[in-house]
Amino acid sequence: METVLVAEQVAVLAVLMAIGYLGTKKNFINESISRGMTSILTNIALPALIISSFNMTYSKETLKGILLIFVFSLGVHIFNALAVKLFYKKYSKGKNEVLRFGTIFPNSGFMGLPLIYELFGQEAALYGSVFMIPYHTMIWTYGESILAKEKGDSSIKKLAKTPALIAIIIGTILFALKIQMPYVLSKSFSMLSSLTSPLSMLILGEKIAKLSFKEIVGDKDIYYGCFVKLIVIPIISLVILNIIKAPDLLKNVVVFMQSLPTAILLVVLTQKHEGDIEFASKFTVISHMVSVLTIPLISLLL
Repeated sequence: METVLVAEQVAVLAVLMAIGYLGTKKNFINESISRGMTSILTNIALPALIISSFNMTYSKETLKGILLIFVFSLGVHIFNALAVKLFYKKYSKGKNEVLRFGTIFPNSGFMGLPLIYELFGQEAALYGSVFMIPYHTMIWTYGESILAKEKGDSSIKKLAKTPALIAIIIGTILFALKIQMPYVLSKSFSMLSSLTSPLSMLILGEKIAKLSFKEIVGDKDIYYGCFVKLIVIPIISLVILNIIKAPDLLKNVVVFMQSLPTAILLVVLTQKHEGDIEFASKFTVISHMVSVLTIPLISLLL
């Protein structure tokens, strides 16, 4: 992987984040606008990106890659779920829940897929979309159960209504039946896909603008969580994938996904279940800020 290219792409996201920050400070972006952008991102832009990634012809090697990336994704999510219990066992219940969820589930959709598409191309974006099948299944079942006060309160029904997962199903049908979208539809989906990165980073910039500098700097637990999430987990994933001799493109996709900051959904679900929302917000925001430096570092290992 070209580290310079990775650094440039991450720097672009940092600029977009800064614009979101400044836009909030200047009152161009407020809570209502941020919710609207989130709705567009979740229900339109990301599904369009996923469907676009399936709009390609394939070979036997591609089908083999799809099966392997599914297995790898399931494996890393299960491994992470077990590993984080050891990394965070010393923390109080509230922080433990936030750190565990935040480490297991990266910002794969809003940040990962657009970056993978830019760095590795359409085939890699296809594998990234398949990577998200176990991701979405676990985030709405096991993931939400981590944060829920009543452990039976996981939102299994939401899984079937998740726009990204619906898009994966539609894309899979088009892919399996070798149905190529006509130019007008393909171009429309491609243009909608391009909204994913700008919207997600503007939303994050809005969240950063609401935190005080003292709150960010003073919490050592946040930086330990970032170290585990952004350095330890992707390196462990890389070592395991090297041992089993995973194909380079699949290895790059998996490790890159693991090197991403925590899912923005952490804040939403922590607030829903009345958890430590302040700590969740800080962990989410700081992991994105720190990842501007750590993602290029991890790419050096690839």
